[in-house]
Amino acid sequence: MRRIHMLAGAVPLFAATSTLAQAQFITPSEGTRSVSATVIAKDAGITNVNASDSRRTNGFEDFNESLELKASEQPQYDDTHSHADSNGSGTETSSITGSRISAEVRATANGWTQATGRGYATGNADFYLTFQLNRFARYAVSGDATADTTAGVYGGSTSLVYIASLTTGEPVLSIDIGNTDSDSVRRKGWLFPGPFTLQGDVSALVDAREGTAGTATSWWKMDIQFFCPADYDTNGTVNQADRDAFLNAWNAGSLDADADGNGVVNSTDRTTFLLAYGSGC
Repeated sequence: MRRIHMLAGAVPLFAATSTLAQAQFITPSEGTRSVSATVIAKDAGITNVNASDSRRTNGFEDFNESLELKASEQPQYDDTHSHADSNGSGTETSSITGSRISAEVRATANGWTQATGRGYATGNADFYLTFQLNRFARYAVSGDATADTTAGVYGGSTSLVYIASLTTGEPVLSIDIGNTDSDSVRRKGWLFPGPFTLQGDVSALVDAREGTAGTATSWWKMDIQFFCPADYDTNGTVNQADRDAFLNAWNAGSLDADADGNGVVNSTDRTTFLLAYGSGC
């Protein structure tokens, strides 16, 4: 699920009118979120269980779904003769508002088999969103992810979450890991109006055969919040503390003071911030 759709031109910048972090900054334009799972159990080449299920939304309302399949709980499962079992699950909790996008997703799979069987399972959760950032904004983003797969069994796990400008291609958050890995990102900065994409998925697969057993899990948690551009400390209020903190960073030449995002700290950044500060929110 690594789709990118280009959108039409940016919405013009407009002046801030509130110091509240809940002010409108983004307008969602397209999105899907889903969870799914599959389980297969076979005995000596004969399929005992083959089941799958999914949940999906195409809207922007909160999406809270948890789906789990267990081969041993399927009506056709033969618990007298079966030599295999498998479980798969996908879970997602996500919320989209005018100033914040947050989500937590997880996928698990496990399977086991005796010498003549096969236990196969998958778990998946996906998040896809394009949105328009309507104004110059300060942002704070965090992302954490893990992936883990038992060695010695066919399968794997992946965890991807990615936010980027569709105008410049610059990533705001990028995590892409698999199997036995983890990553954590914390970042603050400024973003200019325009179209953005948020893409994320987790997947887990186990295919246990000929007396093997294994597990796979993947997970990520992401939160991005938008604030008035003069809200340097991103606490939801613009005051003297924001001005002082920015000027301290600017005097030190810190990239945290790179208000125009060009990778260089100079007088333009100072002017950009002070104009935003003078305008309030």
